[in-house]
Amino acid sequence: MLNTTVVFIVFLMFLLFLFSSKMRSKLKHFINTYLISLLTIFFIIAIIVYPSSTVEAAHTGLMAWFTIVLPALLPFFIGSELLIRLGVVRFIGLLLEPIMRPLFNVPGDGSFAFAMSVTSGYPVGAKIISKLCEQKVILDVEAQRLISFCSTSGPLFIIGAVGVGMFNSGKLGLFIAANHFGAAILVGILFRFYKRNTYKKSNFSTNHCQFKKAIKELSHYGQNRPLFGQILGNSVKESIDTILLVGGFIILFSVIVNILSQIGFMRFITTIVHSVPFFLSINPSVINSITTGFFEITLGSKMISDVYLISLQSRLSIVAFIISWSGFSVHSQVISIISTTRIKTSIYLLSKLAHGLIASLFTYAFFPIFENVTDLSVPVLNQNNQSTIIESVFNNFLLSTELFMRIIFFILLFTIFVSFSQYLLSLFTKKK
Repeated sequence: MLNTTVVFIVFLMFLLFLFSSKMRSKLKHFINTYLISLLTIFFIIAIIVYPSSTVEAAHTGLMAWFTIVLPALLPFFIGSELLIRLGVVRFIGLLLEPIMRPLFNVPGDGSFAFAMSVTSGYPVGAKIISKLCEQKVILDVEAQRLISFCSTSGPLFIIGAVGVGMFNSGKLGLFIAANHFGAAILVGILFRFYKRNTYKKSNFSTNHCQFKKAIKELSHYGQNRPLFGQILGNSVKESIDTILLVGGFIILFSVIVNILSQIGFMRFITTIVHSVPFFLSINPSVINSITTGFFEITLGSKMISDVYLISLQSRLSIVAFIISWSGFSVHSQVISIISTTRIKTSIYLLSKLAHGLIASLFTYAFFPIFENVTDLSVPVLNQNNQSTIIESVFNNFLLSTELFMRIIFFILLFTIFVSFSQYLLSLFTKKK
């Protein structure tokens, strides 16, 4: 009882410290001035002390980026850049405004960011939102609402790597993905109330005139845009820069997680957390897996999938949290991409924490219902060990490109369907 009281008092003092503006300012100054420098020196020394394991971790991160992340994300980066610069995203956004605005309190352009995020994964949604901010298509507050639900993992990773690769079941992967995306939508609906009275007035219409407005906007883009060759060159250049940035963070955090494991930091955190009375009943291996997942989702998910001391329902719930939280490795990528905008990092992290908790609750609550669902055949990235690395990268690139083309085709069909439905509704309303 005494230990619990002490922990509670310390926790309250910590909260008071964080919410004090003066203390927050001092903490920020200390972090920027001293802590980052000290940590950098520490990790350099650790690399010197553990050279072989560091090189191995860097090689693992590099191969993961080159064989999976690069071919999976590059078509989405280039394609998204092209569609934004050509005005296609603005065309789609104007037609889907009547859906996105009432539901999420964001412009229709956000539908493209959401569609790209849920099909390609981290950090494509953040890249598109940053681009929309740069072109002043959306306000900063609207970008804040968008990033809350447009920063998601991709189905190929969840179903292929986690479901098939870690749990040996495409069915379970699909179940985690459904809860992950469902939780993202719910977070987006909740964050529609973030500064809800601030938005960019669009004066969208609910009749067929909106389609004419979209066509006019697309024509305006065509008259004022540079030559296609220049657009293509700039799109490829920006996409390559972004994918290299992502690769750098993947390698960096692969090394960081390895060093933290080598020096026993993960075990230390596990011991500290396990000493708290509330967490005494939780197995230390579970705490260790969650701690690792806070830094890197793939490693954390793999570790929790191998913990057979808890039920499958609990393991899936924890994995759902780790994937939706996304880890500091992904957060670093996203924060770096949105650094040119006024999106608040603290609000973004809060939305990811909410996403993780909701996805975990959904997974735990709906697991009994999903247990009897028949297993499904789903496409996954090529992981055939018999093929060469180049063949694997090429096949994954083709699969990702094909997926991107299908998604764009589906979005255009859905946009036309919504526009036509609104036109019929306007005619029906006029007759009445």
